[in-house]
Amino acid sequence: MSLKKYVSVQMIKIILFVSLAVSGLLQAIELPKHQATPGGIIVQKILAKHKLEAFHDNRRLMVLESDKPNEYYVIGGIHLNQKVNMPYNIDLKSDQTIKYHTVTLKDKAYQKQYITLKNKQHVSPNQKNLDRIGSEKKRSLAALGRYSTQKFGSLVLIKPLDVPFSDDYGKRRYFNKQPRKPHSGVDLAAPEGTLIKAPLEGEIVELGNFFFNGNVVYIDHGLGMVTMYCHLSKIDVKKGQLVKQGEIIGKVGKTGRVTGPHLHWGVSLNGNMIDPRLFIYK
Repeated sequence: MSLKKYVSVQMIKIILFVSLAVSGLLQAIELPKHQATPGGIIVQKILAKHKLEAFHDNRRLMVLESDKPNEYYVIGGIHLNQKVNMPYNIDLKSDQTIKYHTVTLKDKAYQKQYITLKNKQHVSPNQKNLDRIGSEKKRSLAALGRYSTQKFGSLVLIKPLDVPFSDDYGKRRYFNKQPRKPHSGVDLAAPEGTLIKAPLEGEIVELGNFFFNGNVVYIDHGLGMVTMYCHLSKIDVKKGQLVKQGEIIGKVGKTGRVTGPHLHWGVSLNGNMIDPRLFIYK
């Protein structure tokens, strides 16, 4: 075979490979880490001949189609307060056929954390602040519980800040010795004004100044995954704006219920706040 003909054949192979990859036939699925514990993620392979939908507690779960025929992956977030003696039930719907799949959970112990706050209203708010908190909670839950059919890119998240994690997910918190809700995200301590990056492309679906969260931004990444960013000193995006992975969305601050400048980063999957680190690959 002549050199010219050999080069032509290799070029055809490369073009064919790229075309198949773009069409999704050779594209490998990037999956989060399976961790069947409270605050973890269910990653379950399901075989189905027709398009598959999955639900847990009447909430739609993320379903990804594999590169293999009739193979799907169901991805569901597990509530941090989920009791491990109760199975995680998944309702599967395909071509009007309904099946059920049960996942057994394992227990996980989370540490306790005691925090002292100078602002007493951040521990025991008055009625005026309670009314504000209730209104903001509705907005927050609406944003975190979204399910949009559009999937924005891969599921590989980058850290919003290039700093170590300063506080873990799931800690049972006590403010001024009073028990409060567990830590539903991770913290990244950084100097005030440090730029915050979007960990994945998506749409800005909610933002504002909240009593506890301070300046906060919510990004919908599609298929039931929404991320939140709290305590910002400045918000650099607008509601409805589409952002790319790595795009600046704001700056680190110390607004809301804090003891110092840091970013609280949360990830919601089908309405459940899960450990963001399960989506990080690098």
